[in-house]
Parts: sequence; structure tokens; C-alpha cells
Amino acid sequence: MERQELADKMIVFIRRALANKAAEIKPDVPMRDQGLSSSGRLEFFTMCEDEWALFFDGDEQDKVETFNQAVDLVMKMLSEK
Repeated sequence: MERQELADKMIVFIRRALANKAAEIKPDVPMRDQGLSSSGRLEFFTMCEDEWALFFDGDEQDKVETFNQAVDLVMKMLSEK
């Protein structure tokens, strides 16, 4: 899967987690600074897990601050499958 295709899908997930389908996502700004709460963050990662049959451990999730970092992590995990 191409990075842009993955990012486009993940944008949908983060907007759902934010409960704002029109939210402008700034890829290099921390997700919490864009309004993503801890429960929204959990929802976002759960959607990614469900979509691509992945499992994020707590340490992996904790290291991710920005949307771009989340995309990079999912790309890495998919390449290791």
C-alpha cells in the first residue's frame, strides 16, 4: 500500500475520532494539540488495528505524537506482516 493511500484512509479515522469530518489535520502538529483526547486517540488506533489487523502495544502508541508518526508506524507494521 502506498503511503498516500494509507494516509488518506487514516485521515478519515482521525476525523471520526475527533467527531469532526471537516477537521483540517496538520500532519506534523501533535494530535492532542489538534483536539484529539486520550479516548479519541484510543479510538483512532483501534480503527487502524481493525482495518489492517494490527496490534499496537502501549509503548508504540505512547511514542506517536503526530499524524505523520502514526502513518509511519502503520506503514512499518504493514511492511513487517
